[in-house]
Amino acid sequence: MILPFHCVLHCDRKGSSSLIVAASGDSIYSFAASTGSLLSSWSQSEVSSRTVHQAHNYGSGSADHEAACTERPIKRRKLSGSGEVSDSTSAEIVIDNDTKKPRRRKVKVAPISAVISIIVNSTGKHIVAVTAEDKCIRVLEVLADGKLQQISERHMPKRPCSVTFTTDESMLLCADKFGDVYALPFFEPFNDKKDGTNEQPMRFDQPKEEAKSKPFVPAATALTVHTKRNQQALKNQQNATGKTSEKKSLEFTHQLLLGHVSLLTDLAYVTVLVAGSISPSTRSYLLTSDRDEHIRISRGLPQAHIIEGYCLGHTEFVSKLCVPPWDHNSLLSGGGDDYLLVWNWLSSEVQQRVELKPLVAGLGKKIYQEPRRNIERPIIATGTGSIAVTGIWAIRTPGGQEDKHKGYIIVACERVPALVIYSWHENGTVEHHETLEVEGNVLDVATIPTQMSILYTIDSMENFSSTTDDQLRYQLPRLGSFCYSSAARSWIKDSPVQESVDGINEWAAKQGSTAPDLELGSSIMRAYLYGTEKLRKRGQDED
Repeated sequence: MILPFHCVLHCDRKGSSSLIVAASGDSIYSFAASTGSLLSSWSQSEVSSRTVHQAHNYGSGSADHEAACTERPIKRRKLSGSGEVSDSTSAEIVIDNDTKKPRRRKVKVAPISAVISIIVNSTGKHIVAVTAEDKCIRVLEVLADGKLQQISERHMPKRPCSVTFTTDESMLLCADKFGDVYALPFFEPFNDKKDGTNEQPMRFDQPKEEAKSKPFVPAATALTVHTKRNQQALKNQQNATGKTSEKKSLEFTHQLLLGHVSLLTDLAYVTVLVAGSISPSTRSYLLTSDRDEHIRISRGLPQAHIIEGYCLGHTEFVSKLCVPPWDHNSLLSGGGDDYLLVWNWLSSEVQQRVELKPLVAGLGKKIYQEPRRNIERPIIATGTGSIAVTGIWAIRTPGGQEDKHKGYIIVACERVPALVIYSWHENGTVEHHETLEVEGNVLDVATIPTQMSILYTIDSMENFSSTTDDQLRYQLPRLGSFCYSSAARSWIKDSPVQESVDGINEWAAKQGSTAPDLELGSSIMRAYLYGTEKLRKRGQDED
């Protein structure tokens, strides 16, 4: 277990015991929330290996097998950081063709397809996981014993950056880095009749019959091209005459909802009551943010192509959106600016500007205990550097609890080993409550509203408040927790799930002591864990 838990969520299953689900690399682990014991693990590489094994053991001599052997080979997908690999396997055998050296076989291991996001539905029975390298959205079923079983996978044309549910959880909304938002059914419909006839599933966009593509004919001729370079380019185009380009459609039910001209970063789906209506009615909206400081307000399905307005107020990229569950008319947004903005997004008005950078810049130093010495390391120098918001979460205050706050907002920033807590007052204003220093760089947060607790994951493979130093000499925990104390009116370490957290950390430490060194995986994971700051545009006066 060299890699940290970079995603975590609390799975509150109706009628069953709760789970803590965490992702590390290309694997997802489920733990019992009461004891912290490991219940199940799912790995993308194991699924791929199992698929390849089944393909190799396919019955030879059958008609299907002969047809499979005569089919065109699987297209090879290029993965970042290495060469090309097949869609069905994570490694390829390469023969060294150097005649001066003896022929030998070497294996190129493809980068891990890391799980970059996991979400759970309201019943706690299904988990949606997004893997980066293969651009895949997977739906996993949580069985009664806590085991994870994959039931579907859909490969998107571009790498997804954010996924969420619609209000009724019948659809999945996927935003990709190309700027598009797709709608997918939560469960892929299919029809497999016993008589052997299969019907195509109903699609939002029915694919048209593929027309024969016309051969490419260059517009230029030898009479219109004179320079040597352009003549060579024309010659290359004439040599390519007759070739047709094929553009394959996605082989699953989908609908393209909208598109941005910039890189998408986050999205949220909100349903609000319609004001002024005679009978109670609701209307849904789709909120999307991008790298160009925009927050777009679009109508919900099926009219997502209609833009209702924009929330403009940021001067840097917007990386995260958060709609509090107790006030769907409000929106919190953050990104590369030194502050957060609280919006009335229906009117596109800024309600409050909340300062963030001074709260993380003045943390000072924190002392970490080692067996034989103390270590002091500065977190961030006051007034220097920039911040990038990596997550905004909301947790509602229980109704029976004596507290003047409706809920709390939790904010995490890249390379900052702290959580900034804001309180949400009944009048709709946000106020800084406290800043919680933790053991390492915060990667993800999960809320447990029923216990008024939060879980957070720590980057255990990097040095304190750094992304370039060597691995720590002392063992950092992978997971931590806080609980709100109504008596102290602050967040404390003594949470109801602390025993489970200790059990998970103990298990992870044992796995780390026996796991092989994954240098390739670690280097790739750094790009996923610390990619928010790279959204910042660099001006001419910057390096």
